[in-house]
Amino acid sequence: MPAVLDDRRIELWIGDLTGRGGDALDRAREVFHQRTGAFEVGDPWYEERIRAFFEWYLCDHGGAERWLEAQARPSPEDRALARACARSARSLYTVREVGADGATLALDDRLCGGRFEVLGPALAVGDTFDGRILALDALHLSPGLVFHPPETHEPLAALLDAITPLDGDRAPILDGLLRMRMRLDRFTSIRAKHLYRVEALHDRDILSAGWARRG
Repeated sequence: MPAVLDDRRIELWIGDLTGRGGDALDRAREVFHQRTGAFEVGDPWYEERIRAFFEWYLCDHGGAERWLEAQARPSPEDRALARACARSARSLYTVREVGADGATLALDDRLCGGRFEVLGPALAVGDTFDGRILALDALHLSPGLVFHPPETHEPLAALLDAITPLDGDRAPILDGLLRMRMRLDRFTSIRAKHLYRVEALHDRDILSAGWARRG
């Protein structure tokens, strides 16, 4: 069985890197906060966000490769997984179909137009999320998903119609959408259609929403 990027391995690798790297993880988290919105222990969305941060740190910030370089004798499975992390595909995905086994998912890539069959956690048709696909023995969906809830799907579709397909870096769009999701969590009196807007994609302020029209 190939190694997969599950919660146990993420915890192990992050713990090892923290022990070796001093305050490197804290500095990286500040970068992630600036990109996607700040979160702290006690926030209702903390668990979802910290898992997404750990995956970002391992896959996009070089953490998995640094972990691999520090190992005297990594297993072939861990070596393959660390390299798959570095090549992983983060995007905005929607579940199009769930296989009979419940673990096989057909996903639409909402930013680049691709379609993928992956192995992943139990999800439902229509679930839309910021997630990451790793190519191992098969395509695997990693566990650090941040969902865009159903009330966002209509304004999100309109936003995507205005900006896709993308030819360049997806990260600024994905990070902007995560900031919108955080505003939705923080400002419960503001409807999703007033937060998920093209003009808000590059607004990094998640502590106020004076620009949003209430309705």
